[in-house]
Amino acid sequence: MAPLAYTVIIALITTAFVGLLLALPQFLLGILLAPLLRRQKWIVQFLYQNSIARWGHINILKHAGKKNQHYVAVAKSEALPGHSHTINQRITVVPGRVFIHPIPQFIDNIAYLIVSCPPREAVGKLPVLGVLVDCGEDAIVQAHLEGIYKKYYACFYKRNKEIKGIELHAILCTHRHHDHTAGVGNLVKELTTKRTGESGAKKPILVSAGRSRGDGQPKLYEENSGNIIVVGGAVEQVPHCNLYVKNGCFIPLPCLSLSDGDKTLENDLNATISIEVIGVPSHTRGSVVFALRSRPAPDIATLPVPRANDSHLQTHLFTGDAIFTGGAGAPFEADLERSRDNFLKNPKKLKSKNGSSLIRPQAGSLSTERCFAEVLLRVSDPYSSESSSIPPRQTTLMYPGHEYTTDLLMRQFDQKTIAQDGHWVRMAPSIFFETASHYFTSAHRRALPQGQKLLTIPTPLDKEMIVNPHFRTLKRRGEHLVNALLLWYEFGANNRVPAEKSTLFTPANERRKDSIFTTVYSNDLNAILQDLRSGKIDPVSAADQIEALEGKLDENLIARRPIPSTLPSHKNVYLGVLAMAVLGSAPSAMTLSDANIMNMAVPVESTDEILISKRRLISALRQLGLSGGGSVHLDDIVALLWDESRLDNKSTEDDVESSIENDLIELGLLKLSMVGVALNQPSWFSKYCVPCIQPKPEYDENSWVTTCRRCITATNLLLVREYRGKHCRGIQWPHSVSCFDGKLAAGSSCCSGNNGMR
Repeated sequence: MAPLAYTVIIALITTAFVGLLLALPQFLLGILLAPLLRRQKWIVQFLYQNSIARWGHINILKHAGKKNQHYVAVAKSEALPGHSHTINQRITVVPGRVFIHPIPQFIDNIAYLIVSCPPREAVGKLPVLGVLVDCGEDAIVQAHLEGIYKKYYACFYKRNKEIKGIELHAILCTHRHHDHTAGVGNLVKELTTKRTGESGAKKPILVSAGRSRGDGQPKLYEENSGNIIVVGGAVEQVPHCNLYVKNGCFIPLPCLSLSDGDKTLENDLNATISIEVIGVPSHTRGSVVFALRSRPAPDIATLPVPRANDSHLQTHLFTGDAIFTGGAGAPFEADLERSRDNFLKNPKKLKSKNGSSLIRPQAGSLSTERCFAEVLLRVSDPYSSESSSIPPRQTTLMYPGHEYTTDLLMRQFDQKTIAQDGHWVRMAPSIFFETASHYFTSAHRRALPQGQKLLTIPTPLDKEMIVNPHFRTLKRRGEHLVNALLLWYEFGANNRVPAEKSTLFTPANERRKDSIFTTVYSNDLNAILQDLRSGKIDPVSAADQIEALEGKLDENLIARRPIPSTLPSHKNVYLGVLAMAVLGSAPSAMTLSDANIMNMAVPVESTDEILISKRRLISALRQLGLSGGGSVHLDDIVALLWDESRLDNKSTEDDVESSIENDLIELGLLKLSMVGVALNQPSWFSKYCVPCIQPKPEYDENSWVTTCRRCITATNLLLVREYRGKHCRGIQWPHSVSCFDGKLAAGSSCCSGNNGMR
């Protein structure tokens, strides 16, 4: 038996050794490919632009789409292809003038046709204008153009045989992906051939960018072949694009004009609607959302005067793949998101975060949230200087680029995909029932027989705020921010509020005026009684001082700290700072050149350098329904925080020229003012004590301040205000520096004044 045992052992060792040799190349290959695998989304996007990838993607979609494709009868021997029954769906933008028609494409793609009917005096003389949003299948788009014209608009042109259909003059592309742009080239070529004909003779109807706009582009349409422009993001490289747009601009829309005797007839889209470009760099680096509003765009130099019918303003958002009903597109071209920063997938990682942790709002899911916040804020009146007027959300409709509603809503009820912080038990019952109701409605529409399936879009924004988990996450961010602001005001700013602003909260003596018992400090009371007996003060002064004793209980003691249960943990401090970065800063471009081209925020490396806008933050809280009520005015608290976080401590409310500069402030200064987090703290590899700048600090779970054991013992953990004030102790300021007990900190110069600031 011994030789057999030895043989078995040798065979096992040999097999293990051979297996190790075979696994070693795989192990080494994994180490080498790990950086690439972490960037697989970027690699896919890079290869996706190849012509072979385009050919494969479109053919797969077409082949798969044939199984779901049905034909909707429009007339005897006429039919429209598509995955949904859309011919009877028409959304009114301007009654009698402007309408929106959805057009199904591929498996679940959706294009949108914006049509403009001529005014009453020009009906039958000028054709119907058309603007298309996204074009994946040119053949299906052309079929729907003909079908929509025959069903809705042909009846107005029975006497004019020269007008045979909708005049499409603009194609708007939300992003460059092939399922949204593959049909652009063929559609432009086909329409140009039909429009110019063999002779190429000039027609009496002129096409231009309209005369109601002052953008200096009146010949935009005249100079393009077939009078068709293709609009795309300036850095997006949309195929066949000849009009590159950037964030915040308004698209010049087509205008048809015809001389009729002594007057000129016009069908000018610019006179009835406007389309604004909203940059949302996340799904792709140049993705845009087109916001159509039922009123003309402002001139470049001046803002329009509000009109009497502005209360009926409608907004229609063509979101492409940036926002879906119940979800969002994958952030393919956002910055790489580290696994420890994604708390939806790794909720345990949140426990290790603190106020000094690195925040990258341009990465991964945070970039998606910031784009959602941008769209939500731009829904508010873009012509208001304060961006604070909030039209009813019922008048804002969303038009996504895919019919994903049923699948995305179903995922929210799948226990395997529900994040811990987004579980239904943590939400109000109304949110659950609204989402479930919307799911059953959409599932019924999509479960209808072939040829009768209905789209689930458009979706009102007020409903999207409830059923979309990304909008719900924004609401939670807002709640974290509100808690941080209120805590700062209660424990960090109460003793420094100017007299004219001291009514932000109801005074404590008014809150306790109906109390049966009143508490005062016995030492203060005994001192007043002693002065009264000795004759130092008169009875009236004594009465005033006794009445003021009650208010001393509201003063924070230097040698004490607030009740431990009211102090934020390091995790909550991080969540408050993160919420401020997501809601208060605009989406940043992927690169510096993209930022310059697309008119977007510049990306920054340091968390402290993120610029936070006061107006944007206030508007975000209002849009999320968190602006406060009663005696709490968050607008005033935010304004107070901005005043106290400024290094120069100067109020420049009357300085119009510097209003923009005063609106923006670095996140590092806000962190320092709110929670005493020193500027330029290392992100993870080392920290230093805030009071004494010694390395290897310890975290006190009952406080948000980063301190060492010596400072905890010596100071009994003073309030953040004391660290930032006369005990500044080496906190590094970006524009001025501080000292500790008159000694210069490393790399700093002397400071003066009670607050340690130059």
